[in-house]
Amino acid sequence: MSTCYEYLLTGCDRDGEIVYYGHKLPISCFVADVEKLAGAFVTLGLKKGDVVTLYLPSCPQSLAAFYACSKLGLVANVIHPLVPVNLLSENLKKTHSKVLLFYDATVKDEKPLLTLNQTLVRCSIADYVTVRKPVFALYSHFSGKRLPKIATYRQLLRQGNGVVTEIVGKGDDLLCYMHSGGTSGQPKIVKLTNAAFNGVCDGMKAMYHPEVKHGEYQLATLPVFHAYGLCSAMHGPLWVGYSLVIVPKFDTKTVKKYLKKYKIRGWSVVPAMLKKMLADGTLDNSGLADLDVIWCGGDVCEENLVERVNAILNKYGTRAQLMRGYGLTEMCGVCIVNNYDYYRKESCGRPMPGGFVEIWGDDGNAVADGEIGEIAVTGGGVMSGYLDGDDCLVAKDGKTWVKTGDMGCLDDGYLRVVDRKKRSLKIAAVNVFPAQIEACVAKLDFVAETCAVGVRVDGKQFVKVFVTLNRQVAPERVRQEITDICKANLMPYAVPYFVEVLDRMPRTDFGKIDYKKLELNS
Repeated sequence: MSTCYEYLLTGCDRDGEIVYYGHKLPISCFVADVEKLAGAFVTLGLKKGDVVTLYLPSCPQSLAAFYACSKLGLVANVIHPLVPVNLLSENLKKTHSKVLLFYDATVKDEKPLLTLNQTLVRCSIADYVTVRKPVFALYSHFSGKRLPKIATYRQLLRQGNGVVTEIVGKGDDLLCYMHSGGTSGQPKIVKLTNAAFNGVCDGMKAMYHPEVKHGEYQLATLPVFHAYGLCSAMHGPLWVGYSLVIVPKFDTKTVKKYLKKYKIRGWSVVPAMLKKMLADGTLDNSGLADLDVIWCGGDVCEENLVERVNAILNKYGTRAQLMRGYGLTEMCGVCIVNNYDYYRKESCGRPMPGGFVEIWGDDGNAVADGEIGEIAVTGGGVMSGYLDGDDCLVAKDGKTWVKTGDMGCLDDGYLRVVDRKKRSLKIAAVNVFPAQIEACVAKLDFVAETCAVGVRVDGKQFVKVFVTLNRQVAPERVRQEITDICKANLMPYAVPYFVEVLDRMPRTDFGKIDYKKLELNS
């Protein structure tokens, strides 16, 4: 079995490019930087199995580090760059990380990083731009509290230049720690191998048979810390020979510009992105004429959204359709998807080649077609398990299955997702965990009970927190203190947008807080 690094070398178009903030990075230069970074990791004393944390957005640095880890048999611990330092610290201890690559634009004060017991490496937009390099460099220098002794990414590349490294990694080696809501809604660290990433890419290629010509691009608007984004929107396209346009932070006007400027053939999205572009009119543009396919997953994609997007695609005469799919981090992002040979309305499609899906009853056996049960999947992208144990893997019929915690049914092999059992929320393509929010709010001494749920307003997902109080407190103070404590301890997407004080919480027959009733009444 090959590593992701070997897939990159054998498949990428060396004459292609990675577009980043309008700057064109030749893929040949990118591959050279992967080699330098691998050399630098060796000079830092890293050995097979050691962990390198990527506290980064989607950028050339995060991709280069991913491939360097693959080559050396290291583990890339991919973290959302807005995770607060206290939560980052817990993660680094749990994963036994040794090196931390961070982004100057998201870390304003570097002093707290000194407490993390890591070799620190500062990355910057200025590392990979030319025309506006002085502007980004000045911004980096003056936009926060910088420490002079922290190594920079460019220094690391110089340190590794000329250092010859061998391919130490193997196809079945652990390559990546991804962070998920787990199949039960509790935060989990998912272990993914080179083979899992490559298995998904093999499946996508077999389903869509891309014939890539030089000068054709894939648009990467999904984040690198999302398995669906890293695997399907970046690694896979590079492997099959596409150039890549990276959008570090989703912006509808930027996406519209790139669709018009470059020959974009493929685009992986979540529903929220399409809804935002439909709302402001930016999706309706002539750049869609070059598209071959849009893949949509990561959240519920309603049939109405599919129809609206396809109507616009048809307007520009492209064969492209919105291909709804299904996946989860535990399957490296995607395992079931529609394609041109197998497509059915209101379904997520069929398993990718080499994959299987069943609907299980409470006894763990497959139910009849059309009957609702728990979705169980297997295939090339299946995880190795959770770092913290308690995984959802089941050995059955000679295969390793993932019990997804989602409810659905099959119709002639096509999957329809009925409901999600797990409580994790998706906000701006980021996993948000109600249990973490509740634990944070419960620290306030006037809170008796708390429950966090997701609510939708004009199609957008927000967090709403319900609380009961153990003493009289002014509503304005309740809202302010809940907001303050969440801002201090959670990522921005997890900060409640709404707060409501209740006299008492609704209960299920088993005496637990009935969060579904709270969702329905919000």
